[in-house]
Amino acid sequence: MRDGSGQEWRRGWHLVMLTALGLICAPTTVAPYTIGLFVAPLQDSFGWSRAAIQGAILFSTGLGLAGGPVAGWLVQRLGLRLAILSGVVGIASAIASAAAITGALWQLYLAYALIALLGAGTSAVTWSFLIAERFSASRGLALGLALSGTGLSAILAPRLAAIGMDLGGWRAAYLALAAFPLLIVLPACLLLLPRREASQQVAAMASDGPATPGVPLAQALRGRHFWMMGASTAAIYLAIGGLITNLVPALTDKGVSRADAVTIMGILGAAIIAGRIGVGALIDRLWAPAVAAAILLPASAACLFLATADMGFTGYALAAALLGIATGMEFDMLAFLAARYFGLADYPRIYGRLYMFVAGAAGGAPLGFGALYDHMHSYGIAFILSACLLAGGAAGLLALGRYPVSPRGAA
Repeated sequence: MRDGSGQEWRRGWHLVMLTALGLICAPTTVAPYTIGLFVAPLQDSFGWSRAAIQGAILFSTGLGLAGGPVAGWLVQRLGLRLAILSGVVGIASAIASAAAITGALWQLYLAYALIALLGAGTSAVTWSFLIAERFSASRGLALGLALSGTGLSAILAPRLAAIGMDLGGWRAAYLALAAFPLLIVLPACLLLLPRREASQQVAAMASDGPATPGVPLAQALRGRHFWMMGASTAAIYLAIGGLITNLVPALTDKGVSRADAVTIMGILGAAIIAGRIGVGALIDRLWAPAVAAAILLPASAACLFLATADMGFTGYALAAALLGIATGMEFDMLAFLAARYFGLADYPRIYGRLYMFVAGAAGGAPLGFGALYDHMHSYGIAFILSACLLAGGAAGLLALGRYPVSPRGAA
């Protein structure tokens, strides 16, 4: 590690661990990683189509179009501590409300919309700023470890939902998912989130002369880096967002048992964690867009194999691992690039706007994939489309060019 990283880790290791825990139940993790398990039970209970059920993700992840800027606003106005605490309580309440659905599709959509809006304070915008502000020399590794919570979510959230479903059906599954943030994450946040530093950050960001270097939001919006970063990220998330939420039904359609499909989702989750940590360590030393391309192109090939081959459990597990590594680089890569290209002076608002690309793409993808299935009765075209999107996202990130902000200057 470079000089200064040891001091950073002594000062902030507990916040890295807290972020990983908190992201297990963030709006962009718990909803898409578990919706596949609810497809069949909700179809059986209410007769809704797969596209209609998957459309709920348009409201949870998709409403990040508003949730990202809301999260940036909360950080600036309330500080990180209050923003995160309000989000943890909000997302628990929203998930629990899904257990009260009585048969109207709008009730499902409302519950998932509340996940995004009430849980905005637990989004990657708040958690990544908590880490990026405290780490400079080893920011990539710190973000990778912290944001590996999304991989933990892919492992734990489906299993928690499955346990609830086995005990009491899909309503119990929603209540089990709601209990985790309330009983586990909230006490940890109350204990570990900084108190005084949050108010100092708010004061610094509100002052006329920001204490940290970087460009303001208006300047970032006028530059090509913001839009290229956003478009490339949207392409990646269109692919990843559609794949993750439809992977379980796609595998079961190919004859994979539900238990094996959940296991494959666990492999994907483990690969997400490995991708987060490995990519995080690499981007501290290598040009991040090149690292991204090296990860995205094999994932693109995996999509083509899923579309055209019957690979058996081992083949599906390998494809899921490649997709998991690609999924594992998305949040920390975007957070790292935002800090390197724009600095930290206006980071919450800039990242909040970039998050709108993530939310729009990841929110619309499940609905689009579900509609393709309903029309063609196959996920083949969707997997081929994902392969093209991942390759296009890699090309867009490579076009960003050299970093305009030094790692130390961006801190």
